[in-house]
Amino acid sequence: MKKIIIALSLLTASLFYTVQAQAQVSDLEERTGKLESFLSKLPKMSGFINLRYQYENNSNSFDIRRARLDFKGEPAKWFDYRLQVDFASSPKIIDAFVRLKIHPMFNVQAGQFKLAFSLENPYGPLDLETLENSQVVGYLSGFNDLAGNKAAGRDIGVAVYGGFFKQDGYNIVDYFVGLYNGTGINVKDNNKHKDITGRIDIHPIRPVTLSASYYNGKIGPDGELAPRTRYGFGARYDDGKILFRGEYIKGKTDQKDSDGFYLLAGYTFADKFQPLFKYDYMRVDIANENSRQINYLVGIDYWPHKMFRLQVNYTYRTFIQKEKNSGLLGIMLTARF
Repeated sequence: MKKIIIALSLLTASLFYTVQAQAQVSDLEERTGKLESFLSKLPKMSGFINLRYQYENNSNSFDIRRARLDFKGEPAKWFDYRLQVDFASSPKIIDAFVRLKIHPMFNVQAGQFKLAFSLENPYGPLDLETLENSQVVGYLSGFNDLAGNKAAGRDIGVAVYGGFFKQDGYNIVDYFVGLYNGTGINVKDNNKHKDITGRIDIHPIRPVTLSASYYNGKIGPDGELAPRTRYGFGARYDDGKILFRGEYIKGKTDQKDSDGFYLLAGYTFADKFQPLFKYDYMRVDIANENSRQINYLVGIDYWPHKMFRLQVNYTYRTFIQKEKNSGLLGIMLTARF
């Protein structure tokens, strides 16, 4: 009888401690779940550095092309935000926006972000195959714009975007329409007019994109407004190995008409190497024959690791006045974190 009582006591104690341990584990799991939920709503930080070397006409130099920190957060499934700052030269805000993800066909974005114009403009430095943008994108899409904006292809405003006819994980049609100040990044508007721009991308099959863009705006103060209009058409084929991309853009800035186009071809092999060739044509002023510039670029991108990329570009630049012809060697190492 005594043995039975001892056994029952031990069994009762064992059950008590087991239940207590299970309660502690359950409480710990609940606390861990709450902590993970809290941490998931905090901004995630990433960034990259572009270290560049250039050689041209017996002069050469190293520089830090970009040094960026990028903060992204998604407090809710229907809301996210981004803040990207560049510390090269002097600190400046590159992106600062919020997005309301209402429906796959209709979403809203507000703040400072990429213009809804051009097939190439949406490419960031981590995605662009060459060291610099095509001439026509630089001059007519807010990089070194003829309107006077040096804004990394961005402006301040509000936009709506979305996609239609989803199949196999992609949309057949994507659209983006924005209303902007028209004066670039980190500055207020200098007139009452707002610029409107839009882009539509059609993907008949996953690797193919057909794109059309339009921009209508004004430059200058009120009472002295001048036109700033652009339109463009582009096409891309990219299956992860074979790459073809081309685009034509024409614009009017005040009384100056400009146009240009580029053709880019590349091929990725061994998941590490991508040789490139680019034909880049630009007329800054159609009325002035001497403003024409044609660049021939050959290069290669090499990824020794997913967090590092080495780019080598040689560009031969030609002009109507042949004595201006010159070559430029550019080498850039990108380190991500």
